Amino acid sequence: MPNWRTAAAAGAVVLPALVPGAALAHPHVFVDARMEIVGGKDASLASVRNIWRFDELFSSSVVVDFDKNGNGTLDPEELEAVSETVRGSIAEWSFYTFLTTGGRDVKMAPPATIRGLYDHGQITLLFEMKPAEPVDLAKEKVTFSVFDESYFVAFDFPDAEHFQLLDLPKSCSKGFSQPDPDADAEDWMAQVSMLKPGQQVPSDGVNFAEALATKVDVSCAP
Repeated sequence: MPNWRTAAAAGAVVLPALVPGAALAHPHVFVDARMEIVGGKDASLASVRNIWRFDELFSSSVVVDFDKNGNGTLDPEELEAVSETVRGSIAEWSFYTFLTTGGRDVKMAPPATIRGLYDHGQITLLFEMKPAEPVDLAKEKVTFSVFDESYFVAFDFPDAEHFQLLDLPKSCSKGFSQPDPDADAEDWMAQVSMLKPGQQVPSDGVNFAEALATKVDVSCAP
C-alpha cells in the first residue's frame, strides 16, 4: 500500500504515512476543514467529527496511485483503500486532532473507520473520534484544534461556522481563535531567544504548526 506522505512529497501520492518528523519549510497538502463537536448526556462530550476536503493537486496524485482499474476516478473499493491507508498512517500523529483542557491533553480513541468521498476532482475524508475519558463541558473549557505537527498538511478553518456544536445545551458557547501568521512567528522567535544555555531549541515543525493552528474553545458552564 502506498505511503501517503513520502509519495506526496515526491509528487506522486497520498498524504501522510507521511514524511517522518523532520520539519518542512511549508505545507505540501492543503485541506478545507470542518469539525462537528457532538454532545452526549447533559453537557458531556460524545465525539468529534472531522470533515476534510483535500486540494485538487493532492487529490489528483491520490487518484494516480489508487486508481487500480484505470478509469480516471476512485471507485468505492479504491476509496476504501485510500481511507484505510490514511487511518493507519496518521495514527502516529493523533489523527491531527487535539483537545486540551486545564493545560493537559484530552485522550481520544482512534476512529473505527474513515469514510472517503471523491467528487469534482477532490477527495473528502470523514471520521469520528470519541473521548477515551469523560469530558464534562459544563465543568471545564476544552480547546479543539486540528494541525499537523510537521507542517506537511495545512488545515484551513476560515471562520467559526466551520466548528459546529451539535446536541449540546444552549448554554454552551464557542470562542473562535484564528492566528496571525506574522505575529505568531514573531512570538515564536521571541520565545526561542529567551531560551537559557543548554535548553533545546524546539523544532519549527512542531511548535510553529501549533502556533498557526485555528482553535475553538467550548464551554457549557452555567
